[in-house]
Amino acid sequence: MMSVKNKKRKVQDVPIFLDRQLFKELEQFINAPTWPYKTNREEYWLRDQALISILILTGVRVTEALNLRKLQFRIYEDHILLANVETKKKGLIRKKIILPLKGNFAPFTRKFSEWLQKIPNENCFIFPSGGIHGFNWKSKLSRQRAHWIIKTATQRFPHWFRGVCETVYGRLIFQNDAWKLKEFMGLKNLDSTTPYVGGSWEEDEKRIFELQLQKRK
Repeated sequence: MMSVKNKKRKVQDVPIFLDRQLFKELEQFINAPTWPYKTNREEYWLRDQALISILILTGVRVTEALNLRKLQFRIYEDHILLANVETKKKGLIRKKIILPLKGNFAPFTRKFSEWLQKIPNENCFIFPSGGIHGFNWKSKLSRQRAHWIIKTATQRFPHWFRGVCETVYGRLIFQNDAWKLKEFMGLKNLDSTTPYVGGSWEEDEKRIFELQLQKRK
């Protein structure tokens, strides 16, 4: 009997509601760690919470997050700046990403900052692999392990968090400006932003009746 290939999950499979409850639910993912570690629990939990936080804040893909090093971050009074993130599709560079320490994103930036300051030096991977003796800072967490962490901790598939970030930025911050969202996310094609920006011609329906051409002299 032939095995049935698992259906690929899509962001639309789990609705994203743009309301106050959304950020409360996201905070629960980083404040209530329940996945099992037998050793180094506090350190491992903090790393994993930081991983989920960076997905929410930046919308990076898991493989992009795992390639990040400490030297790409600079801490300021009201934000953390992330620079030169290479995307895994098309190889484009996201030159600047702001992680704010104000507003609804602040709890995730604070959680990430707490972890960032524990990383020994600039060349270390942000999300290292680990064992019973602690972290191996020269070796990054595997993609398979990262996916397991995210699914176990949140019951969400990793790409859902990218969808959350794109939806929040596309609709609330960039006000449905598809071009700005494309530039922010490091996308090559404008069509890729379509699911995350809204708007309808019917919003401007009243302008049809207000249209008046100037009279010719």
